[in-house]
Amino acid sequence: MAAEYTLVSGDSHILEKHDLWINALGNKYGDEIPHPVAEFRGEKGRFYYTGRQIVRLGDADKEHRDKGLSAAGFEPEARLKFQKEAKVSAEVLYPTFMLVVMQSKHYRALAACAEVYNDWMREFFSHDKKRLIGIASIPTVDPQWAIKELDRSAKDGFKGVTINVRPPMGIPPYRDPIWDPFFARCVEIDMPLTLHTLTGWVPDFFHPQSKDEAGEAPRMAIDTFEEIKGTLAADFIFGKVLDRHPKLKLVISEFEFSWLPHFNWRIDSLATAFASRVSLPKLELAKPSDYVRRNAWFGWVDDPFGEHGMEAVSADRLMWGSDFPHVRSMALNAQSDVAQLLNKLPRSDQEKIVHTNAAALYLN
Repeated sequence: MAAEYTLVSGDSHILEKHDLWINALGNKYGDEIPHPVAEFRGEKGRFYYTGRQIVRLGDADKEHRDKGLSAAGFEPEARLKFQKEAKVSAEVLYPTFMLVVMQSKHYRALAACAEVYNDWMREFFSHDKKRLIGIASIPTVDPQWAIKELDRSAKDGFKGVTINVRPPMGIPPYRDPIWDPFFARCVEIDMPLTLHTLTGWVPDFFHPQSKDEAGEAPRMAIDTFEEIKGTLAADFIFGKVLDRHPKLKLVISEFEFSWLPHFNWRIDSLATAFASRVSLPKLELAKPSDYVRRNAWFGWVDDPFGEHGMEAVSADRLMWGSDFPHVRSMALNAQSDVAQLLNKLPRSDQEKIVHTNAAALYLN
């Protein structure tokens, strides 16, 4: 029997209390603050306004409630107990509600909500900074505020920050020079930037807001996991963000990565076969796909085609994530589930993916 892994999850989650923002901000922003809703579309129940959508409460951890693991989502002591039972050495912690709150259309309230969340997360990971790795949330609604919150997060001990997959509507894209001071500061303090699903323009497909939107749920689901491609291509590569900031570290989280071979072929084709038809800037690296290999790390939760994706990205840039406590996550069986997921790879690559890469990025 193979030896147990030293597991560091590069993508796990906490579950914020539903009254987190109301308790901290009161009536300062009125109904723009995330808050409970008693009825939606004629149905009474437990709903929640995120700042853009109304979502049904109780879905994120439903597979774990019956197993007595629900408290591990929001109580640090219970989380540490879970880690030891699951034989997981550490977890990189992302939010649950704050991800969709980052889509809020109320930008001043959104910045305030992010500050509240980051305060709460700082208290959470302070219980054990070696096992609980905090990632701050910084919605990209204002460059000056983002730099200020970035510096505060670094001072508070966060090891990375999440930004929107795309800046909210009406805010300049990342290729705009107004974002350069923010990216430069990330490089200066060596802070990895995460682009996580559900933080862009595509609404949360789990919670359609109308009958017509429910019919679009399959399209929204597909678009959610495709949204990263446009941001990488238009902003970070052809928008020359990665030319101006060559040491910027991008973590692509919960988008999986088996799509990478085709994506790399497509962006390289833009610079070759389509060069006479598309107006593109001259890049400093030989091929657009070289930026993917140089600047990006990719999460691997349960992509069954991962070995094919490794044609485009090496094991040095992959990080396993349990996604605990969400519905598709690995929990107490993490050791055996990981062994099954990665059994086609050499043990040396497995060790990089489940431990070494995340430890190097976040625990140095």
